[in-house]
Amino acid sequence: MIVVEDDPPIAELLAGAINDEPGYVAVSVARGVDALHALGAVNADLVLMDIGLPGMSGLEVLDRMQRDQRLRTVPVIFETASAGEHAQDMRERGVSVYVKKPFDVNELVAYVKKLAPLPAGLRFATTD
Repeated sequence: MIVVEDDPPIAELLAGAINDEPGYVAVSVARGVDALHALGAVNADLVLMDIGLPGMSGLEVLDRMQRDQRLRTVPVIFETASAGEHAQDMRERGVSVYVKKPFDVNELVAYVKKLAPLPAGLRFATTD
């Protein structure tokens, strides 16, 4: 899983929350171009991405992902402070999941688990 967030405290919070979940591993990058490099190097099962990134926006990264046969099926969850101004752009690109900042980290982790569930053999039993 790749977290693409240019605000270091938010990136740390998101990657940390995902990494706290048994079986999940998230790496964090700060720029869209870095996300594309990471996607070329690892087999990501999900991208959690800010829309407002320096240089290349999250929507531009998604456009490039959709043109790449290997990446077009990777689910993307957007996080944004300005969902209203990007609503039309997200609809046109088929984005169905986004969270508005400030967000509930537990809600975001639930979306991650829904869109990138662990294979049955990798699920960990919990004792309650």
